Amino acid sequence: MVPSSPSGSSISLPDSNALLALPDGPIPNDSSDRKSHTISLIGGYATFPPGVTVPDINCGVCHSPVPLLAQVYCPPEDGENDRTVYVFGCQRAGCQRREGSVRAFRASVKNEEYVRDVQAKKAEREKREAEEREKAKVNPFSLSTEVQSDGNSLFGAPTLFGSQANPFASPAPPAPPTSAETPDIASLSLSSDIVAGPSKTLSPPLPAYQPPQYLATIAEYLPIPEDVEMDAADDDDETEEQKAEWRDERFESLLPRGMDPVFERFVRRIDSAEDGSTQVLRYDLGGVPLPYSSSSPLTKKLFPTLPPTKPDDEDPPYEEHYTAATVPACKACGGKRVFELQLVPSLISVLVPSSITTTGNEPEGKKEVKAMSEEERKEELAKLASGQEGGGEGMEWGTVMVFGCEKDCVGFREEWVGVEWEATLSNAR
Repeated sequence: MVPSSPSGSSISLPDSNALLALPDGPIPNDSSDRKSHTISLIGGYATFPPGVTVPDINCGVCHSPVPLLAQVYCPPEDGENDRTVYVFGCQRAGCQRREGSVRAFRASVKNEEYVRDVQAKKAEREKREAEEREKAKVNPFSLSTEVQSDGNSLFGAPTLFGSQANPFASPAPPAPPTSAETPDIASLSLSSDIVAGPSKTLSPPLPAYQPPQYLATIAEYLPIPEDVEMDAADDDDETEEQKAEWRDERFESLLPRGMDPVFERFVRRIDSAEDGSTQVLRYDLGGVPLPYSSSSPLTKKLFPTLPPTKPDDEDPPYEEHYTAATVPACKACGGKRVFELQLVPSLISVLVPSSITTTGNEPEGKKEVKAMSEEERKEELAKLASGQEGGGEGMEWGTVMVFGCEKDCVGFREEWVGVEWEATLSNAR
């Protein structure tokens, strides 16, 4: 497709399976959402589900309590557990760029309502397969016209993690029972199906960013810029390089010359998402993370075959060079860990050190944090390109990647975190 006169277009670029989390306003002081493990939020105090034992969560460097960055409620589709992921990060200057200053944990507990749902789906599938076998016995030469469309994987095993459900959504009310028997009323209550007992919410005098904010989620969608009209008739004659050329032009005024091409792609991906430029977190369980810098040890670990490129080269597909083989297995069950989510730099501009308190209240005289303008963003990128680093209090990472247990083993577990720190991002050529 070739751009022509500006008039807008509804034709889209390829999208992804990622969900983007955006700040969605402060959680009121008197809201029960502040003390729920089924609410996704940033800042505030973490809440853990009933039945899990939570140790003290401290920085691995200074060993002081660390504030919560994000709490993400993300039960797997067709899974049997409630699953919540927590990311904590130390803001102290002396702890930046050191292993252990950012930590992630996962709480997974059985939810009997989910268990019954999985069992019901399994029973229905087995019933359908038995009927098909009976039909085949009657006429072995007939072909079944029924299409398996329930999202199951090869050989009929249910997939552990689906891509269609919103992992940030709070639990839906349980579906009406399919059995002819009338169940006990208590079995219809979702709260009674989760492990009995009170949940645990961290509290003062532990440090926390105040106030906590809700997270709203949208699917990542990469649209064509509004000032570009596409001529579909020329689509077959255009090379991939030509298709990409016009998409990159609008970033030339934003990014300094000589920028690391991987960082360029990172910025383009963040800023291109429709309604997603304020994203603070990306969720794509079992997907491919978005690297921040070509020179970081983490990028080299996860993308060992990624070729060096120049800004004018065609972007290599990240998935072709990605491997999580070097990510440690789950210490609890031995299962492999897969990419689950990553924090992006916009979160740092929301969770500023001045908003940390140990009282549970907002700091007095706190100024409202506003999103950076394009000019301010350009100045920030220029500082990164020249190798200038932050100083004093505050986080200095470029992105934080969390890898979680693929088997979703039950319990409270620490998961593996990979951090790309802010660094010199200029491209040595």
